[in-house]
Formats: sequence, structure tokens, C-alpha cells
Amino acid sequence: MEKEQPPEREPRPPANDNGCDTDKAIDPRILRIAQAIGRQLAREQVKLSPVANDNTPRQR
Repeated sequence: MEKEQPPEREPRPPANDNGCDTDKAIDPRILRIAQAIGRQLAREQVKLSPVANDNTPRQR
């Protein structure tokens, strides 16, 4: 008895392949908004997290 061969399929593109649109320039307004959001997130993170400092002065 011969083994059945699976049907040949065409290769599929990756699921996360959104194409190659690198030739289009990104709108400068979008870049500015992204920068502002990043800066705001950084400010909030600095306010929330205490600085780790193990160089406390010794008690004499």
C-alpha cells in the first residue's frame, strides 16, 4: 500500500506581514505626538519610582 502524498500548497505569507510600505514618509505630526506621549510616560515613571541609592551616609 502506497502512502498518500499531501496536496502541494503554495507558501503562505507570515501572519504579521503587513507589506512593505517603507517608502512612504511618516507624517511629522504623528512623530511629534509619539514623542510627547513618550516624554509624558517617562515623567510619570520618574515620579512613581524612588531612586535606588545604596550610598546613604554612615551614622557616626
